[in-house]
Amino acid sequence: MLEAFELIKNRINSLSDVVPINIEPEQGKIFSNINKDELFIINEFYQAKGFRKIHLEVAKLGKSLEILHCVFFPDPCYELPIFGADLVVNSNNISAAIVDLSPVGKHLPDSLVSQMSLLQVPKFNEPRKLPEWGSIFSPYVCFVRPVDFLEEKLFLKLIDQYLSLLLSLLVRVREDETNSLDTMLRLNYQKRYCASQKRNDKTRGILTKFFGSSWAEEYINKILFEC
Repeated sequence: MLEAFELIKNRINSLSDVVPINIEPEQGKIFSNINKDELFIINEFYQAKGFRKIHLEVAKLGKSLEILHCVFFPDPCYELPIFGADLVVNSNNISAAIVDLSPVGKHLPDSLVSQMSLLQVPKFNEPRKLPEWGSIFSPYVCFVRPVDFLEEKLFLKLIDQYLSLLLSLLVRVREDETNSLDTMLRLNYQKRYCASQKRNDKTRGILTKFFGSSWAEEYINKILFEC
């Protein structure tokens, strides 16, 4: 988990104009305790050219569960996909790992598709089934349960490759007008992405258990998938 966090954080820090987004202290570090189970959540937010919000979250539930969640939400004025990655660690083993560059239109940009099709994506032994709302993801989404240390390393490498493709596209993409049709269409697709992610009942269930349903809904709507 630490290696994945540092990998993503290094990519964020590589952005020349990245700045942190100031948030309320109670949103940055969150703690709850129920039935001797302790839940810690740490949130970091950033902005940079091409990205309206970059969210990096680490959550830890007792000694049994750790979650790393990261989304690069693009500025709709730029034709950039949404980078998303999640790792779920149970008892020191990654039970679920997903990474994608999700489209903000009917398709990913042609230049990105040509590059992604050339990637040497490992053949993982235990692919996982996407949720029924998973139509928001691209054909190149990778959702697996790494079976050993080698597959964990290969998945981390894949995260870095996807980030590398995203940031190389950022250098080439032009900025559209705020009120242009393309910008509006990309914003609508981003709203669709957020609405679909909010249907993840596993996330909602954990947050509700520790903080109650109203707090969980507010956290999901304003922190995780605000659009």
